[in-house]
Amino acid sequence: MSKTIEIENGESIVSKANDSGIDIPFSCMQGMCTTCIATLLSGEIEYIEEPDPDTLTEGDIKENKILLCIATPKSDIEILEND
Repeated sequence: MSKTIEIENGESIVSKANDSGIDIPFSCMQGMCTTCIATLLSGEIEYIEEPDPDTLTEGDIKENKILLCIATPKSDIEILEND
């Protein structure tokens, strides 16, 4: 099931999603854990703050994994939550 929300520039995806009733798990809100990791299927994001360098592996980056707690969209995006 897909859902659409509007996110202001600089607002984290996880914050806006949870405020909009979309339950995305999170923990640290600082890009230090992977509770909120998801796959970016399309579009572009930028990080509000840089993730901890040990959080995302090279494999994660190659697979377009992002941390929703510190990511904000630069365009329309489509994500797939990881289980």
